Amino acid sequence: MKNMLNLIYAEYLKNKRTWGIIILLVGSVLGSLLGTFLYVANKQVFIQNHTQWLALWGESNLFASQIFLPMFLGIIIGNNVKNELNNNNLLRIIVSPVKVAQLIMSKWLYMIFLELINQIISLIIFLIIGHLLNLPEVVNIGRLFIWSILGWVGSLGIISIQLWIAMRAKNFTTNLLINFGVIIVGLIISIANSKLGSFYPYNQIMIGLHAKTLTSFDQSQIIIFILVIILSTLFGLSATNITVKKMLLK
Repeated sequence: MKNMLNLIYAEYLKNKRTWGIIILLVGSVLGSLLGTFLYVANKQVFIQNHTQWLALWGESNLFASQIFLPMFLGIIIGNNVKNELNNNNLLRIIVSPVKVAQLIMSKWLYMIFLELINQIISLIIFLIIGHLLNLPEVVNIGRLFIWSILGWVGSLGIISIQLWIAMRAKNFTTNLLINFGVIIVGLIISIANSKLGSFYPYNQIMIGLHAKTLTSFDQSQIIIFILVIILSTLFGLSATNITVKKMLLK
């Protein structure tokens, strides 16, 4: 446990100048501002179908969760892996007591910690925007906080898969292009068939945040949500572990 905490702290030291949390917040804020603009432009339509708080929540998080957040997660993870490869840090594992699985886990834990902070700050920004718009009714902060945590949980599989993509691609530009491609695929699937889209790992932040449904999970939805996250996380971490070991053997 202590060794893992030391590795996570090492990740912090290696990445503190890359402004990872700022990059994530930029993605969240861009999506939130775009959603707020759409909400204001269509306010009368939303009033007829939802409470204004929920309408703003859906619009603010839809683009952020399905496009901007996965994209910006890809950027900070790709940059993290690029620095490791450029500095030959991975080769040092051979002569160190650190196992490959421990290194990968420390990167994953560090990234999900950044995303947790991002979700909490994003919730605060959302509440500020809502009050600046003078939205009526009382906002259910407890429900929105739970949805924010579920959105964070939805990122666990994305981060692990993105680590694998970054290790496989090696090149930062290639990594971003692949990342953009899988995001667009998720968007297309979600538009074409929402039920099929619920099984796609890169849609899980949006699903966890309830950006489309604006209603709580039923039993089948929560089961699918948990299963997709567990399977995608295990796949991403296992695939990254295998990829790094093959790189070290070359």
